[in-house]
Amino acid sequence: MSLNLREKYDIILDHERQFAYRLAKDVVKKPEVSVWMILLPVLFVHHMMKMTQYKEGIHTFAKNILGTKMKALDKALQDVETGEIQNYGPADYFPNVPLDSEQEIELADKQIRVLSLMEKHYRTLLEQSGGTLEDLVRGAYGSSGTYRYYINKLVEAEEGINRHLRQNFHTSEESGAVMRRIEERMAEMREEELRFFFQGEAV
Repeated sequence: MSLNLREKYDIILDHERQFAYRLAKDVVKKPEVSVWMILLPVLFVHHMMKMTQYKEGIHTFAKNILGTKMKALDKALQDVETGEIQNYGPADYFPNVPLDSEQEIELADKQIRVLSLMEKHYRTLLEQSGGTLEDLVRGAYGSSGTYRYYINKLVEAEEGINRHLRQNFHTSEESGAVMRRIEERMAEMREEELRFFFQGEAV
């Protein structure tokens, strides 16, 4: 049974939501439990406060990751519904974000490159027939090699953003370490997805 357009949108969004939360749980550091908490209750209270911050951190991180993808997915849905492919710019993607400096304008341009790749990806998925996300992906790309080509282009565009951030906004060593951890884990998760979507095919 083939899904309708809204159902396809929902399963894509649900998949991306799960991806975002899995990534968040792997990247955001969980507070460690100490045996001293048994002897010193104040340490347990401190741990619980840290756990609350940890859970909030996961939610915020996942929400931010998902927010970018939802921008692209919503634009893709709009294009498929209207039958017209639009060229979206900063005002469409970031209507409430002032772009005052040259660095901010350049960052927005790099983000739009990523969003455009995602939007085309989602639009292609939404145009497929099928009953599962795997059906949509296989219908859209046909082979693991073609899907990997899309992933490689996406990673290349994302790396452009990350380089710009490291050079102009997040210049500390700690920020760089976090970004590398995100990049590494995303690469692993995307490889897992590739193998799942194209089971039985050499990838």
